[in-house]
Amino acid sequence: MTGQYTALLLLTTVIWILLWFGYRQNKINDEIKKKEKEERINAKIERRKKLENLYPNRKK
Repeated sequence: MTGQYTALLLLTTVIWILLWFGYRQNKINDEIKKKEKEERINAKIERRKKLENLYPNRKK
């Protein structure tokens, strides 16, 4: 029985390590996507500001 318990312990340990690696990789990917999204939003805002400067509002 001890061999079976040792194998079970090793199996669960490997599973937990793989889950941890997956969680860490997912977290890294989420941070990269968040940064890319912020860059796209900032670029869009900059383009809008440049257009507003080219075509100012006419005051009546």
